[in-house]
Amino acid sequence: MFLKTQSELSFIFNNPDNYVIAMEQEGTVQGYIAFSFNKQSDSNFMLNNLVIKEWIYETPEALLELSTFLNSQADQVNRIEWNTQEENVHFFLEDVRNGTNHLIPSVYHASAVSGIGLMYRIINVKGFFDELLTRNFNGVTLTFKLNVMDSLLAKNNQQLIVEAVNGTIKMLESDSYDVEVTIDVAELSSLVMGVVTVQELFMLSRIQISDNQYLQALQQFFYVFEKPTCISAF
Repeated sequence: MFLKTQSELSFIFNNPDNYVIAMEQEGTVQGYIAFSFNKQSDSNFMLNNLVIKEWIYETPEALLELSTFLNSQADQVNRIEWNTQEENVHFFLEDVRNGTNHLIPSVYHASAVSGIGLMYRIINVKGFFDELLTRNFNGVTLTFKLNVMDSLLAKNNQQLIVEAVNGTIKMLESDSYDVEVTIDVAELSSLVMGVVTVQELFMLSRIQISDNQYLQALQQFFYVFEKPTCISAF
């Protein structure tokens, strides 16, 4: 999801307000930052915030090298505003406060403003799982019936019997299974993309499981190592 359209590239490189720096190792770019400056005072040109629009890094070394550059700007900028999809990035920072001094009950320091962005949607449930027949679902052995509800696309109201053996799946025609799972296509789409887990959906009553003893197996089956990241604009 990193493919850039021509208009996006033009916005980055042809905008005189933008700056781009990159970290290169052995002839390959390992990370880059696209940023601009936001003036904080009309009377003092030295008061600026550095606004990070994109920060991409493929290795821990790239993150540290680019951070070194940002740290060198300490005498030039007041604060750094970081637009990121990394929800646990506060572990990287020595001071996670956002400068507002706002306290959230009971004694938690405000650190970031968050929002919900892209919404993925499966438009063909069976076709989706057919595309994943070569994927290993974390070594799980389990057979479950999947009931999918879709209020927008009637043809997507589907029932599937999914058999997983050591993580390899196939669709069954029989009506024999270990557990029955009922879920809306909205939550299913988020689940298979790794945005949310079975356990979280279960506690929020957004997924129904006929036998709770299979909750852990379903949690492992749908586990995704890395959540999706998309920086391409609509």
